[in-house]
Amino acid sequence: MRGPTEVGVYYFPGWKNAGQWAPIQRFPERKPVLGWYREGDPEVADWQIKWAVEHGITFFAYDWYWNQGNRQLEHALDDGYFKARYRHLLKFCLLWANHNPPHTSSLEDCLAVTRFWIDNYFRRPEHLTIDGKPAVFIFSPGRLTDDLGSAQVKAAFTAMRSECNQAGLKGLYLVACVGDAGQARTAALEGYDAISAYNWPGLGMNSEGMYAPYASLIQGYQRNWQHLIEQSALPLILPISGGWDSRPWHGDNNLVRFGRTPALFAQHLLDAKRLLDSSTAKSKLKNVVIIEAWNEFGEGSYIEPHKEFGFGYLDAIRQVFTDAQIEHTDVTPADVGLGPYDLPASDLARTDWDFSRDDAGWKGAMNLADVTVHDGLLTARTIGSDPAFGGPPIQARASEYSTVAVRMKLTRKDGSPFRDTVQLFWHTRQLPESEATSSRLEAMGDGEWHDYVFPVARNRRWRGIITQLRLDPCAQADVNLEIQSIRMQH
Repeated sequence: MRGPTEVGVYYFPGWKNAGQWAPIQRFPERKPVLGWYREGDPEVADWQIKWAVEHGITFFAYDWYWNQGNRQLEHALDDGYFKARYRHLLKFCLLWANHNPPHTSSLEDCLAVTRFWIDNYFRRPEHLTIDGKPAVFIFSPGRLTDDLGSAQVKAAFTAMRSECNQAGLKGLYLVACVGDAGQARTAALEGYDAISAYNWPGLGMNSEGMYAPYASLIQGYQRNWQHLIEQSALPLILPISGGWDSRPWHGDNNLVRFGRTPALFAQHLLDAKRLLDSSTAKSKLKNVVIIEAWNEFGEGSYIEPHKEFGFGYLDAIRQVFTDAQIEHTDVTPADVGLGPYDLPASDLARTDWDFSRDDAGWKGAMNLADVTVHDGLLTARTIGSDPAFGGPPIQARASEYSTVAVRMKLTRKDGSPFRDTVQLFWHTRQLPESEATSSRLEAMGDGEWHDYVFPVARNRRWRGIITQLRLDPCAQADVNLEIQSIRMQH
């Protein structure tokens, strides 16, 4: 079921294990109708495809991560969507979430990523095309600009399109995520085909501080749409916001756009539909809209059926962007004797991790490659100047722990010894991770085992309930890491 407009939704692949859902469980109104599910399950993907298609959504834009050939969070696309029985009913494309460190972009890397897209995605019949060309959204155009300069970005795009032509494709349609007219002008100079956005959560705010209504956000979107239409030489793919409340990820003192409802979301959609239909703006718009997001439960921007509003957000899309009857029945797994899809509960009380069996919930968060567990060690290789491991969600009372001990070995690729800094960060229910919520020690890169004991209790922000740790093992690339244990100590 679809209308005349391509309606896309960004898809965040962040829900593979129970630990990843733990921060969301503090907000039970966000619980999906599918339960605390495991992405990568084709049956879960089929339900999501069914509901999307029945309500007028025509494609998912999967957040996709590539940093010099290192990829992550591919489970929802590779193991879920690609193995789903009904994937042919819903198109897909990629949002290249290039949150990469400085100096990681190059012509060679742009060509490598294009070849990967051609070999793995672009030839699939379900891939979204715009003007007959496979479409890719780019989250951080500024990363490419800073690394290459605008002239070389344009040259890289020319080479990428040539790769697609040589592969028998009609080209490559590149969409830049921008925030203002200045970024839109840069995108035009660099050879993008269109502009859009991932989200603009701070629009429409006056003096509210960190707590502002969703109603003013959608007014801010209207103004920014119009500004970009007037100022940009490139066509605009209208971005639409499902809301914003990032407290699960970043703590209670972060931006909240309160009062979001399906009725206000429908108004937001109608604003977009009227603009698409207006004779004055139509020539500056692609007949495509994209919503953030299907399932960004941590950022508070989600439209997937959930406990608080059920199918309300999807019904709004169906009402505005299709001619289907408003009255209809939404079938859930429970209605046909399937599910539930809830993952087993994680051990949030755990504060002592070794790696005798698995990664114990510790993952490569950024600038790490080859993250593996073997012989009782968590190992990785740094590929940038700000590498980090992210720990599993926990619920630990800070007053019960005075130190955090890490047993670790650092070995530079060329074997030369070095001194550096190892840093431990933490989240609490009220505070996000920051330099203020961290502890530093000198790190020894000599290929030997060292015990790093962080005196966290000396920091006045080590208080309340600790909800997650992050370990930055050093501050340089080309270092081999081995971690034997991480322990919170009384």
